[in-house]
Amino acid sequence: MTQPTVVISLDLELSWGSFDLSFDDDLLKMGRWTYDTGAPNLLNHLTRNGLSATWAMVGAIMRPSLPDVSGLPEVNYPHFSKPWFSYVPKEGDESTHPEWFGARLVEMIKLAKPEQEIGFHSFSHVPFGWPGMTRERAIAEYRYCAQTAREFGIPTKCFVFPRNSVAYLGDLRDAGFTCFRDVDELPFRFASKKLTSIGMVWADFAGLAPRMIEPSLKEGMVSIPGSLLIRCAAGWRKYIPDSSRLRRLRKGLERVRRNGGVFHVWFHPENLYAEWPRLENVVARFLEELGVLVRNGEVRCLTMGQLASEFQTKLAVKQGCSPNPTYTEAGYVDCATPEREFGARLAIPR
Repeated sequence: MTQPTVVISLDLELSWGSFDLSFDDDLLKMGRWTYDTGAPNLLNHLTRNGLSATWAMVGAIMRPSLPDVSGLPEVNYPHFSKPWFSYVPKEGDESTHPEWFGARLVEMIKLAKPEQEIGFHSFSHVPFGWPGMTRERAIAEYRYCAQTAREFGIPTKCFVFPRNSVAYLGDLRDAGFTCFRDVDELPFRFASKKLTSIGMVWADFAGLAPRMIEPSLKEGMVSIPGSLLIRCAAGWRKYIPDSSRLRRLRKGLERVRRNGGVFHVWFHPENLYAEWPRLENVVARFLEELGVLVRNGEVRCLTMGQLASEFQTKLAVKQGCSPNPTYTEAGYVDCATPEREFGARLAIPR
């Protein structure tokens, strides 16, 4: 079992996260608020407590404006009949549309101390496992992410699938990524998705203790499941008492401190928008208490990439291989299966 470890992963989306589900002025206001207030405040809470997190960003956010996306095959989702980039301002840039583009925000996160990890949340927030998605689009999304990483000097380590819809893992590995956030390990799971959803609503209200997780290998990728999603305070979720949210987080900290394993907390910076500053206050208190535990040496706070590297090293030692990762011109070679590479980094066709 992994020694007591907390991982925090953040899905930074601005306005990219749900335009296909509902596009209105409030979505754009939330994106702009996240750019101006939500993400900077969250970064401040992390750094003042000496904590690092994995910021999984939609790749297009990292740019000051929309690049040439002609290399991305169109998707045809039943729930969204328009071309995927219909709502994205084609002539806009970060100065006029920071609800879509955040290059300066990314730079702020890159320069923060302690160092924050930047991962990818796809390039354009297409749900990978939904009907209407194609393997060709998935591969192109991975390539655009890899190209963006090279241009901005970001390692291609961590990937978080939009809406946690995991698919095309082999192609993700071939694009050079080494780990991904897997679906949550829930306290319970019923055969019916509806019953499971209702059960998780009850868990939030009751402040039920979350499960600890362990990394594993899936198709040559390090799988890091989630433990607890901090849900936004919009709609019915605003009735979840702040005390219940904090109780779940505290129970997670106590469980990982006592028993070991990994407590993987994740949410969207955009989640702090509804009923602000309610959720930010909950998160701030959690990070303060986590910071104390880290400083006292009772738990560690690692990024997804750090946890994945540690797991790979332990696996290599266990199997009698060199603990140091092996790199070739084609990418990382998985020690557990020497003939399998973690993939060539392929450039976007120009």
